Amino acid sequence: MVNFRSRVFLAASFLHAGVASSVFSTPVKTVTISGGTHGNEYTGIWCIKAIEKQREQLLTAKAEASIAPDNKIINVFREYPSLSINTLLANPKAYMANRRFIDTDMNREFSINKLQRTAESCSEEDDATCDAQTSLPYESIRAKEIESMFGAPKTGSAGGGVDGNSDIVIDLHTTTANMGITLIVTEGDALMSTAAAYALHKCKTEYKYENVHILLLPKTEKNHRTHLPSVGKHDFTIEVGPTPQGVIRHDIVEQTEAALHSVLEFLHLSNIELENKTAGATILDRLRNVFPDGVPCYQSAPAVGAKELHGKIQWPTLEDNPNFPAAMVHKSLQDRDYQPLRTGDPLFVGLDGTIIPYDGSHGDEVLLMFVNEGGYYYSSSGTGIGVAVSSRFDLETGNNTKA
Repeated sequence: MVNFRSRVFLAASFLHAGVASSVFSTPVKTVTISGGTHGNEYTGIWCIKAIEKQREQLLTAKAEASIAPDNKIINVFREYPSLSINTLLANPKAYMANRRFIDTDMNREFSINKLQRTAESCSEEDDATCDAQTSLPYESIRAKEIESMFGAPKTGSAGGGVDGNSDIVIDLHTTTANMGITLIVTEGDALMSTAAAYALHKCKTEYKYENVHILLLPKTEKNHRTHLPSVGKHDFTIEVGPTPQGVIRHDIVEQTEAALHSVLEFLHLSNIELENKTAGATILDRLRNVFPDGVPCYQSAPAVGAKELHGKIQWPTLEDNPNFPAAMVHKSLQDRDYQPLRTGDPLFVGLDGTIIPYDGSHGDEVLLMFVNEGGYYYSSSGTGIGVAVSSRFDLETGNNTKA
């Protein structure tokens, strides 16, 4: 953790007011920070509860006394005053039960098709969570509630596809896989891509974290995005690991907060640029100098399976339990996220000890991510190992430059 003086120095090095190369033409007003989309990912819940404590401290006479003498604790309301920051406990029932979900993975419930379905249509679908239900799965109902909170941007009277009433939704997640700090944005969203580039640089140079990455999701119509933050005008996900489910680790909380504060700082400084309206180098100009050849990132490989959102190598499951693998991840891959896998390399180990090699289904050489992720043991989350390719994106557009 760095002190206040070094934070100001970094901010000042980026902030030269001006709008000539501004990433956006209107300021960001509202930011919603969500945690607990998966109820047993306690880090995000801790972070939003800490933010609410900061709000409480700022509104009471205890505020000054609560700040640590070395100023290491960042109060987001004091530090980023141009932003109206709200929090959302996304899946309260799963949080109380310390479970990923009650009925189904809520981070798969925000496409317009899922948001518009009824109990009757659900029962007719090939969806195991609907079979024995007399109503919609809990997470489907909760997703509808959340979308409504944000002004029904997908299902509203305007016909869907309109902007939500929060400029940005930042969703906080953890993973059991060795993903480090992974900043997840959708290709083509220049604002979020630039925020990710800023956070990548700051987390590496100021916070001194080495295992920091940007993951670019393929371009998808907002109405068809399934993840919670897509109810905002812009969506951003912070994923940090490895950490067990249902556990709060101080170091993982610090990494999550470092990434979150970096994104909030970028948005606040960009607001100041727009407000000052004077000539000079912008944050975008500075980032161009840091990343002259584009921003290094990983991109999810295209899906090959019928029900996949993105490229995944699925492991076989037992006939009597679709959540239990019939083959485990080979030891040579464990904790090697973002590392290459080549055709013929060991991939899985069967119950009889047979080694199952990679068959080249996603290409002769791929990069793996979310290796042995605990959440992906659930069929409703999509079983298997994620597949990515190395890439770069353009700061001006947020588009992949290696397509």
